[in-house]
Amino acid sequence: MSTKEGLPLINLAAKQSSSTISSTQNALRQFGAFRFVAPQLTQNRLQRVFQNARGFFQLPIELKLRTKSYSAFDTELIRGKRAVPKESIYFFRKAEGDYHPPPSELQDSVETLHQEWTNFRSQLFSTLSIILDSTEPLEGTPTLDFESLGVNFYDSDKLDCDRAYFNPAHMDGGTLTILARATEAHDGLEIADLTTTEKLDSEGIGLDASFISVPAISGEVIVLAGTRLQRIFGKDKVRACVHRVCNPVHMSNNSAVKERLSLAIFCAPPFK
Repeated sequence: MSTKEGLPLINLAAKQSSSTISSTQNALRQFGAFRFVAPQLTQNRLQRVFQNARGFFQLPIELKLRTKSYSAFDTELIRGKRAVPKESIYFFRKAEGDYHPPPSELQDSVETLHQEWTNFRSQLFSTLSIILDSTEPLEGTPTLDFESLGVNFYDSDKLDCDRAYFNPAHMDGGTLTILARATEAHDGLEIADLTTTEKLDSEGIGLDASFISVPAISGEVIVLAGTRLQRIFGKDKVRACVHRVCNPVHMSNNSAVKERLSLAIFCAPPFK
């Protein structure tokens, strides 16, 4: 199954047809994901963020460790036990301790991109409510409207030869994750076909389910449903997306890349 066959593409500026609504409903049950068109978000503003982020991740480690909301290679954990071989820097979330802010160029480019994202936010959640035929509020409170943003850097040269994954199969805990990537290629992102397994936990699904590759495509953004959205609507309408990031060097596709930069907007925190 190709990405285009599995994940419908939504134009938020247009009225959704009955076929688009039906295919997106099916995708939310099968994959917990869909795509939407966002050329204003993904072109110049996004590339400026990635250019500045690449410069940041090339800094000496001692400088990066002093930077607010920086997570070093192999320091984040999945399910509290497995280290994730990536570096990340986060924005718009509280940081403790006496840290320096990130470089101003990176901070400025992220804030500009985030302002552009707010133009899409209401459109996206309004469209999602129509697709799910629901009056459940998805925004409008401090908790629902809270967002953080992370830029992630993966480098295949830092992986041991026996580690095939940058990020093992997992679910995000919030309402939605809006995911954009730096390269138009197969950069390792895969999502689970949840109809191919009866397992419910992300670890079990990761071992049992079939996965499809999701290449980065210019002008498009991937939307991943989180566990909060699944709890609001129930598994019969929405499944939390189980996704992983393979080491693209291990992939056979010639367009695979050794380095991967991605940007994720995390919409609303998980339920406590």
